[in-house]
Amino acid sequence: MTLSHAVLVLLLAERIHGTDAAIRKAAKNIVKKLPRSKRDVIWDTIDSQSPREIVRHIAENLDS
Repeated sequence: MTLSHAVLVLLLAERIHGTDAAIRKAAKNIVKKLPRSKRDVIWDTIDSQSPREIVRHIAENLDS
């Protein structure tokens, strides 16, 4: 799994379920599938008070 795949999973969890709990659960399911060097963003999402805001920020800045 690549970081792009992981971000796509998080974006889909936010779009489909729209809850912080769903995003955290999805992030916990994929974090161990990433290489250790790419896990920081996912851990930040899991530990965040508002994972939805992090996912929205990622979505807004995909082009840059």
